Amino acid sequence: MATTSSSARSFYLQPLATLVLIVAILYLAKTVIVPLALAVLLTFVLTPVVASIQNRGLKRVPAVLLTVFLTFCLFGLVGWGVGVQIQKLARELTTHRKEIDVKVAGLRGSGEGAFSDLLQMLREISKGETQDEASKPQADTASEKAVSREKVVLAQPQEASSFEQLLQVAGPVLEPLAHSALVLILVIFMLIKREDLRNRLIGLLGHEQLTGTTRVLVDAARRLSRFLLTQLLVNVGFGTLFTVGLFFLGVPYAFLWGFLTTVLRFVPYIGSWVAVAFPLILSFATAPSWAQPILVLVIFGILEIVIANVIEPLLFGHGTGVSPIALLIAAAFWTWIWGPIGLVLSTPLTVCLVVLGQHVPRLRFFALLLGDKPALAPHVSYYQRLLARDQQEAEQVAVSHAQASGQEKVYDDVLLPALTLARRDRKHAGLSAEDETFLFQATRDILDHLTSELPPTTDPEGNAAVGDDGRDLPPAEMPVEASSDAHLVLGCPAHHEAEELSLSMLASLLKCDGCRGEIISTRALPAEIERRVEEKKAALVFVAILPPGGLVQARYLCKRLHKRFPDLPIVVGYWGTARNFDRLLVRLRGAGASYVTTSLVQSRSQIRALVNPTRPHTPPSSLQSTGGH
Repeated sequence: MATTSSSARSFYLQPLATLVLIVAILYLAKTVIVPLALAVLLTFVLTPVVASIQNRGLKRVPAVLLTVFLTFCLFGLVGWGVGVQIQKLARELTTHRKEIDVKVAGLRGSGEGAFSDLLQMLREISKGETQDEASKPQADTASEKAVSREKVVLAQPQEASSFEQLLQVAGPVLEPLAHSALVLILVIFMLIKREDLRNRLIGLLGHEQLTGTTRVLVDAARRLSRFLLTQLLVNVGFGTLFTVGLFFLGVPYAFLWGFLTTVLRFVPYIGSWVAVAFPLILSFATAPSWAQPILVLVIFGILEIVIANVIEPLLFGHGTGVSPIALLIAAAFWTWIWGPIGLVLSTPLTVCLVVLGQHVPRLRFFALLLGDKPALAPHVSYYQRLLARDQQEAEQVAVSHAQASGQEKVYDDVLLPALTLARRDRKHAGLSAEDETFLFQATRDILDHLTSELPPTTDPEGNAAVGDDGRDLPPAEMPVEASSDAHLVLGCPAHHEAEELSLSMLASLLKCDGCRGEIISTRALPAEIERRVEEKKAALVFVAILPPGGLVQARYLCKRLHKRFPDLPIVVGYWGTARNFDRLLVRLRGAGASYVTTSLVQSRSQIRALVNPTRPHTPPSSLQSTGGH
């Protein structure tokens, strides 16, 4: 027992210790890691540019040097322009502050109202504090005078040398220059030796993981290069248009605000709105009326709506692959680790982690925690909601999947797998009989809703159902009831109530195929089933098996029916993953089954072919493994 407890503790402590170590390294070694991260991201951005220049006949080294030179010249030019405007703004900041005070005073109006009362109260409080300070005891004043008569010795520090003064002045400048030089050198060598770096990384991970490593590198390079370059171009375009708009409106330092907007748009969701606050406040302070601040907000709003809802979806497709909440949490984390530069790099770094999680099994938790794909499969989410007795949300899961993929898919993808999980958990995971009963009843109610509100709109091959004139039939015009003289398909559950539910799903699908389904209770004996087949003149018998169990009962029923009605088609639906499907198929075929299917779509298609042999029919490829006479 002690050994088990110790191993369980180490199972949780080891990943936690690894995480703490990684965070500590990122924080303590940021002086080295930040330039390296910037160099890697710039390499991803500039790789397509270098490749494009090489395709025009220039060799690798000149193409890299030209690209890097032009890029850093552009960065330097932009930085110089921004620096000039920042210095100018710093000199005029006092003036702008006075203008803001005048504007705020103008908002007070005639001095009446709640705002005026609040200001008056604050003044009275401050006056009260002043009076209290003025009425201090005379003893305190005397003691202060006595202290003031004492000699005060001032210790002046030794005057710094010229070299120390030079270091104090040049230190804040030399550090960014050193980082920039390091980034420049790393980018040049990474672009020139990118194939060598790729091969070394593959060798480090091992040749036995060659397929996964190649997939990660190719996907990461393509995805990140496209994302970063496109995001950069979109942000630059946004900042340029915003700068032009501010310039024509007469807002001071338009270039500075445009650059700030370009940079902060790398911060998801909130960056651009933070950027617009600065020119908006300055416009409010300097403009003689409210027209200019309103126009600034209107221009920004139009640009943000058009680019965020039209341009970016067209360029990025389905997005970065990162969930919105993960982007915000990542922005906070990288800002805490690396400061403002981490805020700008948060989205690209998070995309890198998601790509790694999608292709590296040990890092799959990154894709689960940060990715935008659903964390649970639809059938697991549906089953989990029913375990929590939340029938409404479970129904929403089923309806959403039906609307997105069709009614046929929701049966095979959501309802049947959920019933299979319930049967498994009832036997092996302690699911109570009460919970199982609730789950079956809720599924029956949801099935009734799906049948009435979302009739099938596709044929068994998955094509849209069409009318006599060739147009697609809307749900309101779809046939949902079979006639009384339609072919009868008799559904027989092997041994459990859950199989009756699966037969109800199948019956709802057969309504559009000129068939009517009739379901026999699990309490019916084989002799009664034989009598019903004879009385109803059934065209086909369908036996449903939902494991665990049911195979013995199904084989026995198939033997009796095949012996009594040799020409009667018998189809067995096995709703579960068989460890040895070929052996299962042989056993059921030996008992008299005509076909064995593993999904409702397969079953519908096979029944349609058996009861309507003259109707054109192309069985789906998945039926090739079901076997037949």
